[in-house]
Amino acid sequence: MKYLIILLTITLSVIFPVLNSAYAGSPFKVMVLDFQLNDLTDLPNAPQELERISYLTKVFKEILVQQGVNIIPVSDKLKADMESQSATYLFDQIEYVAEVAATSGADFVLIGVALKPTYLFVYPRVLLVDVKQKKVVVSKAFQLESSWTDQNTTANTARKIADAIATAIKGFEENK
Repeated sequence: MKYLIILLTITLSVIFPVLNSAYAGSPFKVMVLDFQLNDLTDLPNAPQELERISYLTKVFKEILVQQGVNIIPVSDKLKADMESQSATYLFDQIEYVAEVAATSGADFVLIGVALKPTYLFVYPRVLLVDVKQKKVVVSKAFQLESSWTDQNTTANTARKIADAIATAIKGFEENK
């Protein structure tokens, strides 16, 4: 019995650190901005479309967390900019966003804009910005084609975006 306890103790002391490192989050701190709707239709910013983009953001962030991405809070300055500027302002101000995110200790900042050029399609676009280099390291665009009430398609698109970003971040970790 004594040998069984010793064996169990040794086994657990070896297994727990391995399991802990396998499920540990990313060492990188990522500031994830909410998707901004850039609606170019004749009836811009319909409440249903704003709800869909909010849902896209919510699911996207949840999946990033599930995949081990270490999300940090968005700085108050960037939140204020998102409220007072156009939907594409931060998407076009990479160096500025990187400087502001750096003050919060972020390694990366993720900027998302959902372009809606017609009533039929939304194109969520994301930029992953390396804060230290102040440059875009991943740029991706996706197509969301569904009714704004179709949460399944919106969630699937959020999953595709999150998968692409989480994979990219894991690649940076491996090359660190």
